[in-house]
Amino acid sequence: MRSIIIAAVLIFLPLHCSLAADETITADMEIKGLIANVGGSGAKFNEYRDIRDGLYGRFHLVYDSDYFVGLRASDIGYDTQSYGLEGGKWGSFKYQLFYYEIPHNFTFGAKSFYSGIGTNNLTYPVHPPGTDVSTWSDFDYSVERKSYGGGIKLDMIKPFYVDVSFSREDRDGTKATAAAGTSPGGIAIELPEPIDYKTDTLKFEAGYAKKPLFVSVSYLYSRFENENENLHFRNPATENTASATDVRTLAPDNNYYKFSLRGNVKLPMNSKFTLNIASSRTQSKTDLLDYYIADVPGGVVPITLSDNIFHGKIDTLNYGFVLTSTPLPFLDGRMFYRYYKKRNKSDEITTEDGEEILINEPFGCKKDDYGMEIGFRLPANLYLLTAYTHVNKERDREDVAENKDDIYSLDLKWNGLDFLTVKAGYEKMHRSADFRRPDVPPDDPEYIEIFVRRFDVAAAERDIYKASVDIYPTESLTIGIGYRNKDTDYDDVVLGLREAKSDEFTVDADYIIGKLMKLTAYYDYEEVKYFQFQRQLPFNATTGFDPSTLPTPQAFNWEAEQKDESYDYGCGADIYVIPKKLTLKLRHDYVRSNGNVDLTYLLGDNPLPSGRTQDNIDISEWDDYRLRSYAVKAVYTATKKLALSLGYVHEKFTYDDAQYKAYQYVPATSGTNGAFLTGANSNQSYRADMFFFSASYTF
Repeated sequence: MRSIIIAAVLIFLPLHCSLAADETITADMEIKGLIANVGGSGAKFNEYRDIRDGLYGRFHLVYDSDYFVGLRASDIGYDTQSYGLEGGKWGSFKYQLFYYEIPHNFTFGAKSFYSGIGTNNLTYPVHPPGTDVSTWSDFDYSVERKSYGGGIKLDMIKPFYVDVSFSREDRDGTKATAAAGTSPGGIAIELPEPIDYKTDTLKFEAGYAKKPLFVSVSYLYSRFENENENLHFRNPATENTASATDVRTLAPDNNYYKFSLRGNVKLPMNSKFTLNIASSRTQSKTDLLDYYIADVPGGVVPITLSDNIFHGKIDTLNYGFVLTSTPLPFLDGRMFYRYYKKRNKSDEITTEDGEEILINEPFGCKKDDYGMEIGFRLPANLYLLTAYTHVNKERDREDVAENKDDIYSLDLKWNGLDFLTVKAGYEKMHRSADFRRPDVPPDDPEYIEIFVRRFDVAAAERDIYKASVDIYPTESLTIGIGYRNKDTDYDDVVLGLREAKSDEFTVDADYIIGKLMKLTAYYDYEEVKYFQFQRQLPFNATTGFDPSTLPTPQAFNWEAEQKDESYDYGCGADIYVIPKKLTLKLRHDYVRSNGNVDLTYLLGDNPLPSGRTQDNIDISEWDDYRLRSYAVKAVYTATKKLALSLGYVHEKFTYDDAQYKAYQYVPATSGTNGAFLTGANSNQSYRADMFFFSASYTF
């Protein structure tokens, strides 16, 4: 792709020069040298980037005349390299070509007893697999994404235009997945899943654009291909060699089609009507497994399927209409209606496992919402915006088939002083839920569903308050202060999430001190709390599903208060040591998240399990992390075209989570119970020091 872009610019550039009378060529380029010293998790440090010792290059070349062409490149030769070419003739046509890469690094130096990592066939020579981690093989969890494509837009037949583009995305690498060694229970196995995806996308759009009318029709086709639709692995949960190979199904190939119509027209009274209509279909096909691995003699348990091939088909339809108007100088408004429907036409497969019969239930849903906004320009420089939205959701779901939301909001803005703007707002949401109580006896395990309300569909009341102040007393000083409170109550919940609360406070400021320096600072604090009430039951329980039942040591209620605090602050200074010649840039940023869970077992007079107290069951390290960074950079403008810079950046990331404390690759005895892990996402902390210099030139 890179050679195609370079060849194209060499072809088009002379042609453009020969046709243009008034022509300009501008370009800028930069070479940067970098030395990086990284300790700890190199994968987390380079999660979406490629920073290492070496030289980095960037350039941008533009030729402009009646015809134009532009060529750009950055991070040449690295995993984040990017190239692009665009050109055309003003008012006639425009073309583009592009290529870029971006990594997603999860874990470097993961370990597994399997061989064949990176393929869809994982095995090991001797059963049971060894638990001496020092003998396991090393590999990386990382996925590289490469995207390339191009397009052309023709608008020489104005007011009509045509826009066509094509792109391909390749994803290659390995990511973590998991499987249960046997069913039910058994060994948990962390598996390296091979990633070899290809996605082709074709877009076509044609339209008409001339005031007062715009209309366009478009078609999009996308094809996803996975070279590995099954992951075969030897199962350490069974010693029967003949039945030790298990299979985990992976993402199947699929096709996506979408047709859409967009348009708008200007109307009298400063009004505009806009519409958007789209219809799409997603299709896939995959082979189904007619067995599973279980903890039984021989290991393999056959099942009976009504069809060994599953055909997936999902159709969606959405359309929306918006009318905006400003009929009077002091009044503006907006009315809208949106509709979305997903019809799941996928196969229903009947699975027979002994006396148990299961039928998958394809999920479909429908949503339509409508509303209006009215804004009033009031005396004393006040602006009032009122709004109402009604949302109706219907879904193919057993517990809650329908929700209705009514959302009201009120926002007020005042800018009566030249140096002050004040904003305040309030939003209220009322959500009703059509809960379907299961008709089962008290000894049926589904009886507990009578008391469970899942938060995504539970009836709720939500209140949001917000306020902000922007102060700019002088041209050199700006201060912004904001506050937001959100409180959601799930009043009908017996078991589940009962309340969610959040508070956020922000401050930012900029101050310019003459020709000496510019100072910046910001601070953001957010606190989020979740309150839930749940019930603990023993495995295969047949009684005790009602949470009002008196507690026993095995069946009791518990509650949890989860609290997440995050802090984000930073400051910086641009010091003009020699005005317009030498600038010193200083930056400091700090991000911290501190989470904890306060658990309470409601055991009544029953004692807690041995070794546990109401204090030591709490989780103090719940997704805790800190990221601290410092940056110093000196920029010297040698000439109007040449700039030199020298700098240093320090980063330190610390991650603490109770799930990763005392991490073990084999955390329990292998056999009928236990687990085999690979180290995915463990030990994410790192420290990095980077020194760099760069030279940029414009001509």
